[in-house]
Amino acid sequence: MSEKSLEIFKLCEKLTELLQDKEAIADLELLFKRHPEMFKDKKQVKELIDKVISKPDIIIKNPSPRSERDYIAGKKLSDEKMGEVGIRKDENISKIFHANEKRLKNLKSMAKKEVLVDGRDAHTSYTQAQSLDGRLVQKNISSTNENILTNSKNESQAKSREQELDEFRAKLKEVSKKIKDNEKTKNLNKDIEI
Repeated sequence: MSEKSLEIFKLCEKLTELLQDKEAIADLELLFKRHPEMFKDKKQVKELIDKVISKPDIIIKNPSPRSERDYIAGKKLSDEKMGEVGIRKDENISKIFHANEKRLKNLKSMAKKEVLVDGRDAHTSYTQAQSLDGRLVQKNISSTNENILTNSKNESQAKSREQELDEFRAKLKEVSKKIKDNEKTKNLNKDIEI
């Protein structure tokens, strides 16, 4: 880490509470090198981090944590993009280890994870980001987790979704019938006026 590429960022209240730290440090050069296709320069990386950690829409626990306090913050940036920043407490220092932009639909996926703060909707696979952070992919293999869906859970979710679809179809038929009845009434009124 060169000193010129290090930047200290002020954290929002909730991140301060979670990390028990008011600031986090980031190596902008390293984060820029991880995603050169995404950022023009280190300044753009800094701006993204500032936007996301100053007022995140969502904060989740990192699905593949390296420490006890390891979080991902997400924020809607535009109608098409979201920003995502990974922050962890390592050796009593809060470090920003991940920063990028993604399609907005990832914000909704992120909301399905273990949400700690929800200002509104955001996810991603962190294997690539973590391996770039110096970890081997082997270390990213997770242990048994209650949050992993079994086939029976998948089946019950599929049944639940199917029931929702059936209800939606029934409502759609009902609305279509009302529209047709309304059109018939309008046609009768036109005939009466003539």
